[in-house]
Amino acid sequence: MNPAAPLSALEHRWLAELVRRHESRHGRLEDAVELAEARRAPPDLETRICRRAELLGTREGWRDAILRWHGRARLILAFACVLALVLGAGTAAAVLGDGSRPVNVVWALGGLLGVHLFSLLLWLLGTLVAGRGRTRGGSALGTVWLRLVSVFDRSPAAAELPLALGGLLARGRLASWGLGAVSHLLWFLALVGAAAGLLGLLAVRRYGFVWETTILPGDAFVSLTTLLGVLPGQLGFPVPDAAQVIASGDAVMADEAARRAWSGWLLGCVLVYGVLPRLLLVLACAQGWRYGLSRLQLDLALADYIRLKPRLLPDSERIGISDPAPARMPRPGRHGHAAAQTGAAVMVALELGADLPWPPVGCEGLAADGGRLDSRDQRRAAIARFGATPPARLLIAIDPRLTPDRGSLGLVAELADHAGETRVWALPVPDGGSGRLSLWQDGLSGLELDEGALMADQDQVRAWLGAAV
Repeated sequence: MNPAAPLSALEHRWLAELVRRHESRHGRLEDAVELAEARRAPPDLETRICRRAELLGTREGWRDAILRWHGRARLILAFACVLALVLGAGTAAAVLGDGSRPVNVVWALGGLLGVHLFSLLLWLLGTLVAGRGRTRGGSALGTVWLRLVSVFDRSPAAAELPLALGGLLARGRLASWGLGAVSHLLWFLALVGAAAGLLGLLAVRRYGFVWETTILPGDAFVSLTTLLGVLPGQLGFPVPDAAQVIASGDAVMADEAARRAWSGWLLGCVLVYGVLPRLLLVLACAQGWRYGLSRLQLDLALADYIRLKPRLLPDSERIGISDPAPARMPRPGRHGHAAAQTGAAVMVALELGADLPWPPVGCEGLAADGGRLDSRDQRRAAIARFGATPPARLLIAIDPRLTPDRGSLGLVAELADHAGETRVWALPVPDGGSGRLSLWQDGLSGLELDEGALMADQDQVRAWLGAAV
């Protein structure tokens, strides 16, 4: 399976639902790296949930399982389509026979359309029931296809795929439309095969047509033939007249016109009452599927997604950047030199991830806690406080997994403008990686901070803070 194959919108949400179900039953997965990467996506909760799920699904093997599932689904559906055509043609051959015996038109029509009409009635009843809460809508062939797809993969990664897909598609009746489209497609192809087989056999063999009854009068068959022949007759198919119908009840018709009339009537009924309705239903279900798919969204009201929201959309990212970039960054230390000898040491946190504790362990007593600066109000309050009482040393803790932007670098410069000395501390992260330290180093280099302003070693941080005590 190609790991670079892109996921469709449905597959993205399917994978997110699969991850949600797994975490709901087995607890949250370790996702420090994936969470940081997901927070680089556009600030939309569903987009970031899907991005996190894709990264976790790639790691756990679920992404490949979904791609394999779709590959099997297409293969099995293609095989089923071919089989439907063959079975349809076989049904026509079984109904007409080899031409050595006359064809009973009533039995022939029942054999060609009877099961189709019965399944169509079941689908209509199932659709009505689906509108009251069920989802499959009586689409038996579509349901069988779905089960066959799942049977051919017994890997642990694929165990919950059908349940996650069913939970996702239960909203908006998408499952009913999708399974209905598959079921009607297979019936359509079976009836096309029957019509093609019927036409082929009628073209190369001579058949005689009769109707037989013990208790019904001949007028009943005349009325039935005339009624069923109305729509085929409108499309140009020949229909036997009353005299031909009555004559067919007495003996096999030898008249060529009567043979052609019965042949055209039988073929027209299969096309009008079999092929055409199924084609229209295929198109209707496919349109319902496409429309529902365009509106498909994750149920963000679920508790599992609500718990993810503060981790994927922290307040510091939700506020965005509202001020234009200044022509020149503030010069660090401009208002804080007077406090260099008399002020205290203060540490603040800038946009830390939810998995990073604050205040950090090991810095107790070395600096005052200036709090987390996530919201706009918190930032303004800190700047006003430092403007009134500039700290001698200011330690700004950052999450090295996040990419520095204009807003965060501008805030660092503005905070440093009110301190005697400023250092930026890249906190250690759970995965132990270096994150984007090089990007932070490049960004801080343009702020006129002291050399070595970016620190990652806690002992170095403690030593720098301790010098102010």
